Amino acid sequence: MATNTGTSHVYGIERHTLCLTALSDPSTNRFALATLGITEPAEIHVVDFDSDEAQLNSHVYKHSSGIRALASLPWDPQLLVAINSTGTETQLLKLPSDGSESMDCVAALLQPSTPSQRAPSMLEGGAHAVVAHPLEHCKHVALVASPPSGSVSVFDFTRNEEPALKFMLGSSIQSAHQMDDIEAVAFHPASLSLLSTTDGTCLRSWDMRADPQRPAQTMAIESAHSARIRALDYNPNLPYIIATAGDDGCVRIWDARSPNAPLTEIANHTHWIYSVSFNPNHDQLLLSSGGDGLVNLESVVSISSARVATTHSFGSSNNNSNENGNHSDGSAVARTSIDDDRDNDSDDSESARATDGLVAQFDDHETSVYAARWSQADPWIFASLSFDGRMVINSVPREE
Repeated sequence: MATNTGTSHVYGIERHTLCLTALSDPSTNRFALATLGITEPAEIHVVDFDSDEAQLNSHVYKHSSGIRALASLPWDPQLLVAINSTGTETQLLKLPSDGSESMDCVAALLQPSTPSQRAPSMLEGGAHAVVAHPLEHCKHVALVASPPSGSVSVFDFTRNEEPALKFMLGSSIQSAHQMDDIEAVAFHPASLSLLSTTDGTCLRSWDMRADPQRPAQTMAIESAHSARIRALDYNPNLPYIIATAGDDGCVRIWDARSPNAPLTEIANHTHWIYSVSFNPNHDQLLLSSGGDGLVNLESVVSISSARVATTHSFGSSNNNSNENGNHSDGSAVARTSIDDDRDNDSDDSESARATDGLVAQFDDHETSVYAARWSQADPWIFASLSFDGRMVINSVPREE
């Protein structure tokens, strides 16, 4: 393990901020952050990072109110979903192409023309989190309601101007399973109808196929952590692997096929963890950020697709997969190793020698780090954002 010894690129705005997202533009390292707009101007900052020139360029757009949550949409790099600071309004925004100082509002999810069009789960408390499905052809967006509702509504954005309610985890489901308010949600990366949620210390998975209004619970880990879970993420290449993190300062990684105990526990934070994220290409790398002001880059190669591929390359079989190469949850088994596209010199022996552990710890922030996001253009670049409006762009150490 090493502390950050590389070059950090800082974008500071001296505003209160909670949300950061990586725009789905494969041609540039582009991130968006937004201000809370309580004691400062309500703004959305879109920041481009040129890694070749080591330069940051930004555009600032005015907004009608502050923003507490922000998500980019994989099917269109010009679109963002934003929840305002009070949680009472959720908008679909489009980056202007005419040099305008404000973004265009394409649709308003919580301002329908008639009360009957409102999602029942959104009637009380507003929304506090938004997540887009990672598959480009699956235009689903989940909104997590704040207390007293604390439920999840999934909208279909096939028609951007008229998003339709698709699935819902409402109060009746919560009562039936004695759930707390839902804190976080993540979509299964290879399925249109599977997702996972956290409530209190519990991790749950759901199947929406049978009844969109009454989804079936497929997994529940009642005490996944000793304190509230605030973040979760699926491994994009092995979708039965789920990472969770929360107020106990630990990251735990689970196998949904055998959830009796975590595969591993990582305890390298000293305060609440707000964000956890697998690298979208190299799933042996895991980012986490928290209230201790740290961003940790972990190696979890022992439970990554790189190790699975190495196992296959040496001729061993996977007893948990069926004859079609699928696991019991329908996800495909990874069969190829992850190539290092910087040097293209990684091979099976390198994967076999790699070990788990803290790769690097980045201490560029002075306050709580609420988000850390991987670039959608370069898998070796990531950004982190702290409450004081400081966004820092770093890269994976060269030796990794």
